[in-house]
Amino acid sequence: MKKNKKRGTGEAKPSSPPDDSPQAVIISLPRIIVTFLIAGAAIMYRLQPLWKEDPHVMDLALWNSTVGTAGVTQVLPCSPDHKVEYTGCEAVRCGRMVLDRLVTAEEAKQLITIAEKGMALGGGSGGATILDLHSGAISVGTKFADVRLLANKNGITELFSYEDLKLYRSVKNRIQLEIEKKWKIKTGKLKLTKPTFFSRMTDKPPTTVHDEYWHVHTDTEQYDRFHYTSLLYLNTYTTDFMGGRFMFDAPGFNNTVHPKAGRVSIFTSGTENPHHVERVTSGVRYAITIPFTCDPEFAIGDPTVQLNYHDGGTHL
Repeated sequence: MKKNKKRGTGEAKPSSPPDDSPQAVIISLPRIIVTFLIAGAAIMYRLQPLWKEDPHVMDLALWNSTVGTAGVTQVLPCSPDHKVEYTGCEAVRCGRMVLDRLVTAEEAKQLITIAEKGMALGGGSGGATILDLHSGAISVGTKFADVRLLANKNGITELFSYEDLKLYRSVKNRIQLEIEKKWKIKTGKLKLTKPTFFSRMTDKPPTTVHDEYWHVHTDTEQYDRFHYTSLLYLNTYTTDFMGGRFMFDAPGFNNTVHPKAGRVSIFTSGTENPHHVERVTSGVRYAITIPFTCDPEFAIGDPTVQLNYHDGGTHL
C-alpha cells in the first residue's frame, strides 16, 4: 500500500517538482483516481453474486476462483430437532464449509479414472450413475448390480488396484481430518458410514426416481445415521459441464457452490442444510459423496483388494 502511495505522489526524479507544488498535485490526482477505480472494480467483481435476480441467493464458491486452504465457512443455527447424543462428536454449532487445494486437480482426474473403470461395466439408463466401492453396487440400466460379479463375468481379475484404493483412502482421511478440526471432534469418534459413492451425472432424461437428483432434500431425513456430509467434486462447472451446481436451500441462507476439480464441500447433515443439485444440462459431472457418522453402530471400513473372492471375482 505504501508503494502505491509513493507512485501516486510522483516521487523520485531530479527534474520532478517538489511534492507540495501545484504541478505535483495535478499529476498525482489522476493516478489516485485510477487506483480507486481499479480497487472499486475488484470489490464489485468479488461482490457480484449479491446482484442476482434472486437477492437471497449468493454464490459461496465460484468455479473460477480459489477459496484456498482456509476455505469459506458459514455458521448456521442447528435445527430445532438437533440433539447432541454422542459426546465429543456431534456438532454444537452447525454450518457448512468449502475448501480448495485439499485435493489436487491431478488427484481428482485419477479418481475419475477409478470411477470409470467400474462404470464401464454398467451405467444407469437415466442421467445418474453411481458406484459404491464399499458394497460394490453399481447402476446398471434401471437397477443395481455387483460390480465385482460383472468384472468376473468379463474376465477381469483386478478391477481396482492397490494404488487406486490407496488414493481413495488418502482423500477420505484428509476430509475426515478437516471435519474433526473444524468441529473439534475427538480423535476416533467420527466414523465413515454408508452410502459412500462416486456419482456421474449427465443430461439424459430420468428413467427412475433415483435419477431425479434435483429435488430438495435433507440428508438426515434419508439417512438418520448421517451427521456430517462431504462432497468431493472431480471436475469443473462451465469447463466440463453446465448445470450441476450445488444449492443450499435454507431460508435466509441460500448459497450455491460451483463444482471445481478438487473442491470439497462439507456440511452438517441436519435439517438446517436442505439442498439439491441443479439438473445437468450438458457435459458430464463427477463427484464423490463421503458421509460420516458419530454412531459406531453404522461405521464402515475402507475398501480393500482381496484377490481370492469367493465367487472368483475381485473384492473391493
